[in-house]
Formats: sequence, structure tokens, C-alpha cells
Amino acid sequence: KQWYQRRYGDHFAMLVVLILTAVVLTSAEQTYPYWPKQFRWSYAGSLPEHDCVTVNEPGDPHYWGNNVLCWERGYKDPGLRWSYAGPIPGMRCVNVNEPADPHYWGNNYLCVPADSPYDFSFSYAGSVLGKGCILINEPGDPHHWDNNYLCATVGAGPPGPSY
Repeated sequence: KQWYQRRYGDHFAMLVVLILTAVVLTSAEQTYPYWPKQFRWSYAGSLPEHDCVTVNEPGDPHYWGNNVLCWERGYKDPGLRWSYAGPIPGMRCVNVNEPADPHYWGNNYLCVPADSPYDFSFSYAGSVLGKGCILINEPGDPHHWDNNYLCATVGAGPPGPSY
């Protein structure tokens, strides 16, 4: 038997496992979610085991009230904020607009803190070459949202090549 088993029994080994588990979980919560692997789009409300920001244009009558951009729970909050009334002061924002949709999308923005690792861009004409992209779609909206993508550098989020 090891010295700790003779002196403390198996309780010591169990305590070490618990401490190591806590360290791993804490370090995961200090890293940002990996783009795009740990993000999801939903046009049907929040997803289990994810945190989300609502993406809505209240002037659009086509079912946008339950659309969300989500990231896996257990990671650092990426600080995403949505605005349907222009860019948010003090944040880096990307315009999310489908020009073919007549329902006020020209002043809609997805914003991140100024020091965010995410360099988002938005395309209403397909994904962006060389970027990781997520389809932003509301199937109930007839105004060409089927080719709209939120894009960023692949791997943005974790410090260093964690994946």
C-alpha cells in the first residue's frame, strides 16, 4: 500500500480525485467557448446545457421571438448582447441584416465586449470563405434567411490550441 493509504485509507485518494475534478471544472469555466464548435443556433428556443442570447426583431411578424444564439454551458460567458436599436456603446458590434427582409433589420446588431476574442462578421449571401460559420435562419420568415451566416475565425475563444 502507498503511504497515504496506510495512514489515511482510501479517503485520501478520493479527496485528491475531488480536488482534481474541481480544478478541471474551474479551468473550463475560465476559457471561452470554441468557435464554432461550441455554439449553436436555434429558431425554437433555448437548448439544454447551453446559455443563450435572444436574437429578435420585434417589428418582424415572422416568429423571431424564440430565436437564440447559444454556447455550451460551463465556459466563460462570451458577453454576447443583442440590440434591435443600433450598436451598443462601448462594445464591438456586427450588423445582422437581411436586406430582402422589409421588417426593420437594418439596425440589428450582435455585440461583444471590446476585448472579446471573437471577430464576428455577418453574411446574407452564404458563408464566408476561411471563417467558421453558423447558419442564422428562421424557417417561418419568407424573406431569404436561408443563406445568412454568422462567421468568425475558427478556434476563437480558448487561449492557445486547446482543440
